[in-house]
Amino acid sequence: MKREISFIAALDFESLQAREVLDSLLEAGYDSVEWTMAHVDELLSPASALACQMDLVSGGEEAVATTLTAIDAAAGAGIGTVNVLTGPNLWEEGVVRSYDEAAWTTALGALERICKRGEDAGVQIGFEPCWGTLAHDAATAQRVLDAVPVSVTFDPSHFVMTGDSIPDLIDRWGERIVHFHLKDAFGRPGMDGEDFIFCMLGEGNVPWLETLEALDRIAYDGPLSVEFEAYRYYEQVLGNDPAAAARLARGQVAALLGEDE
Repeated sequence: MKREISFIAALDFESLQAREVLDSLLEAGYDSVEWTMAHVDELLSPASALACQMDLVSGGEEAVATTLTAIDAAAGAGIGTVNVLTGPNLWEEGVVRSYDEAAWTTALGALERICKRGEDAGVQIGFEPCWGTLAHDAATAQRVLDAVPVSVTFDPSHFVMTGDSIPDLIDRWGERIVHFHLKDAFGRPGMDGEDFIFCMLGEGNVPWLETLEALDRIAYDGPLSVEFEAYRYYEQVLGNDPAAAARLARGQVAALLGEDE
């Protein structure tokens, strides 16, 4: 199966003009770009998604309003998926760890409004279970999926820390998976850089062969989007060059998928 390979335009791509980002990624061999909110006012095609990872627990009405704006922008640009989290986003400064029922009520209520806007705009809401947030493992992610009509942005790296079976979750969520992040990790639940790290593709504990086989079983034909978060390597070896990171990752994707065989 020919898969759409995308790259999340984070890192120092966020300081560049959208056209420069897109041209760089297409030249590196990607089929599309997953935009972040840094380029929400200049979204270009081909694009796989728009990542709007607001903290719906701590961010209040502003976080919801920003996400609704992202949905409208995606719809206007012909982008079919907006990726979201629940929060709290522990990697952001000053965020309070809040996991009680009040936090759940806030996050689920926000997601209901976000899903309604997505439905009206013809945009899929790809909810991503993510470390540190309310929905961070199989059980807490399932609570979200049982409560609101979101789709799933599946990032296998987060389930490395929780010990959940990645292939089993892909089989379980099946057609609700609309977007897939290529990212690897090793470690245990805790804080990024202390208890776990995100690493190069193929160097962590994601069982890639079994994961890709599971995607084939559910007939997933959506994009595979590289999320490059091997920050120490990016800074110390690649010199904070996002284009170099994209080129390096594209070679790793080719190895994972057996494109050179």
